[in-house]
Amino acid sequence: MKSYPLLWQFFGGYMHQDWRDDYADEWAAVEGFVQDAPTKVAAFRREIATLLTEHPSEDEVRELVLDDLESSYLAEVAGWTYRAWLQALSNHAQKLIERQHAS
Repeated sequence: MKSYPLLWQFFGGYMHQDWRDDYADEWAAVEGFVQDAPTKVAAFRREIATLLTEHPSEDEVRELVLDDLESSYLAEVAGWTYRAWLQALSNHAQKLIERQHAS
């Protein structure tokens, strides 16, 4: 997806149909992404912020994540809205980078 290439990479590579075979949960998938591409975390976070700004409705964000970005994670099953979940993914990626820089 041209508008959000890192999100497309993340969802296609880390939150794909068989993601549960590779990761215990979505947080472990983010950890895998950060470990594989630490220099891309800032851009990943910017794409999330841009997506949330450009698509103000929850329905738009849900459709974009599931249909266009092809995520196989259903945020609502875990009690999340897609907007809140994406923000939590962004925050988690930032915390992981901060820990890497501190050590």
